[in-house]
Amino acid sequence: MATAATSFAELHRLHLALREVQQQLDRGPRQIRAREQLAAQAEADVAAKREELKTLRAAGERKSLELKTNEAKIEELKGKLNAAASNREYDIIRGQIDADTVANSVLQDEILEQLEKVDRVEKEIKEAEAEVEQKRAAATGFRERFEADSVGLSEQAEKLQAEIRGIESGLGGQVTEKYRRLVAAHGADALAPVENSVCGYCHVQITRQKQVQLNAGQVVFCSNCARLLYVSGK
Repeated sequence: MATAATSFAELHRLHLALREVQQQLDRGPRQIRAREQLAAQAEADVAAKREELKTLRAAGERKSLELKTNEAKIEELKGKLNAAASNREYDIIRGQIDADTVANSVLQDEILEQLEKVDRVEKEIKEAEAEVEQKRAAATGFRERFEADSVGLSEQAEKLQAEIRGIESGLGGQVTEKYRRLVAAHGADALAPVENSVCGYCHVQITRQKQVQLNAGQVVFCSNCARLLYVSGK
């Protein structure tokens, strides 16, 4: 029993170290996916900007065509103006020319505004494309670093598991069964240190009798959280 009890501190340390390594191995793929999703979102933003640019250009082309049509109409009206048969006809044609001239002035302003929008969106697309490159490079770089690190982490995990198995093989049969049930249920939190007669997991004070048993090297479980206890520092 004494051998088993003094092994629990080392088992706990190894289980905690193994959990940290496994968490690093588990976090890697999630972080890779997160970075790839950011890059994909940036690519979607670029695609949306390109559609916006296409719409703006099409609208600008329609306004330019409308302007040319109105200019041709004005020239046609000017020809009719010179051939007007009466003052009334002249005034009507003159009014149409003036109205179309005003409409063209508005169209010219709108075309200029449209061109400014096109320039703005083209600039935004360039910036967004640069962001895509940056995010793709970040995702690729992280993936490569993780793939390199994961080899060492996997080796470290295997080494820790081997050390754990080595210590477990020295535990008593009944103790081993209870210990493994706890580990299966709680992982690294299956064990807890006791300091100043307080359970390190649930922070509930243990009885004096349990403290005496621990000090004597006996196997003791917390009455509150059922963790396998060991004296802190042993």
